[in-house]
Amino acid sequence: MTVVFLTAELAAKVIQPPNSMRRNTTLIGDIAMKNSPVFSFIIAIAASIAGCSHQEVAVMTNANNNDQSKKESVRNDKPEHKKPTAHGEHHHAFGNPEELAKKWNAPERDAWQRPEQIIEAMAIKPGATVADIGAGTGYMVSHLSNSVGKDGKVIAIDAEAAMIEYLTKHQSELGPSTIVPQKVGFYDPELPSASLDGALILDTWHHVAGREAYAKKVRDGLKQEGRFVIVDYEVNAKVGPPEKMRLSSEQVTKDLKSAGFRVEVAKESMPHHYIVVGIKD
Repeated sequence: MTVVFLTAELAAKVIQPPNSMRRNTTLIGDIAMKNSPVFSFIIAIAASIAGCSHQEVAVMTNANNNDQSKKESVRNDKPEHKKPTAHGEHHHAFGNPEELAKKWNAPERDAWQRPEQIIEAMAIKPGATVADIGAGTGYMVSHLSNSVGKDGKVIAIDAEAAMIEYLTKHQSELGPSTIVPQKVGFYDPELPSASLDGALILDTWHHVAGREAYAKKVRDGLKQEGRFVIVDYEVNAKVGPPEKMRLSSEQVTKDLKSAGFRVEVAKESMPHHYIVVGIKD
């Protein structure tokens, strides 16, 4: 009974003139937030003490319930804080790698992609171990494989299962080296420490979330004097990803310097791309 008495006393304070009610808003609000049925019970007792009608009780109770519903609605309407994907907003559809390969691996691509200039920037030697990060359907895997030769190794890295399946299926067609398709997550290339002579990322750096952290992981995977080569679209290129996603060579240079690389911008004659080289000293 003591609890009922104290509750009734508290409830009596609820139904007061507006100025007095304002002074009790925080206390009553706390009770209402914790237990809406309790608040309704308090209102009923207060109404009995104050002589309110059933209609007045209903109005006060509904007002509380509506307020509670609004708070629940606000909580439910808040967007979830989901982890950003490495591909950001510009996400390719990888449903049919066989069809994509007809375009991505087409021989005529060499005329504007200049794979020999990419290989030169990587300073690859026969027998080297290199990684193609975001290997896709293996366009550069093939060129890298021919460069490192039968004694070399190319780790073909991709976050998409469909790409890894394609690379595994066509492994024997991609050159003389040992080719190792490797599926990884979006945030980590999963490279063994100091295991690579070089790493390449072509047309993919603009997708990467947390670029500095990712570059540090690539750097850790490189041997001393190993090279991390990034080839991506010029900001003003007539083709490529949406303009808002493009990165200038200056920004890429900044990304790599922040990760501890010594950085050079390589000379090239590509119509749409630049080459930025990070060197692990």
